[in-house]
Amino acid sequence: MARVCKVLIVENDDHISELLGEAFDEEGFLFTTVETGAEMEDKLDEDDYDIVVIDVTQPGDKDGFALAEIARAQGCGVILTTGDHRHSERLEASGHVYLLKPFRMRDLMTTVDKILTIASIECVRHKRRNGSCFPLRSE
Repeated sequence: MARVCKVLIVENDDHISELLGEAFDEEGFLFTTVETGAEMEDKLDEDDYDIVVIDVTQPGDKDGFALAEIARAQGCGVILTTGDHRHSERLEASGHVYLLKPFRMRDLMTTVDKILTIASIECVRHKRRNGSCFPLRSE
């Protein structure tokens, strides 16, 4: 049974991107992979995603922290990943959920489940106040 959840993976390492895709596929998630922040922004404009998994180290002018803010502004749950442990302090201070590479796929799925649970609770609260789970998307 497929979960009704769409994940966008932003990872420029093909091997890691493939591993993440396999893990989400095995769990029944719908997912898309992109390599750059610009591609992420295009995908977020084209479709709604529930969770975006972003590698902190990105080519171009926006790092994973900047991309996380863009994804969060679109209403997505965000998981930052990095193999560069020099980012640890900044990750802790950012308030974003993160995983340090290498991590177990089981830990990733537990993190995804936590984000989805929080989103469900927020949806119920929003519905109680406004009559709908889904806030109007600003254009």
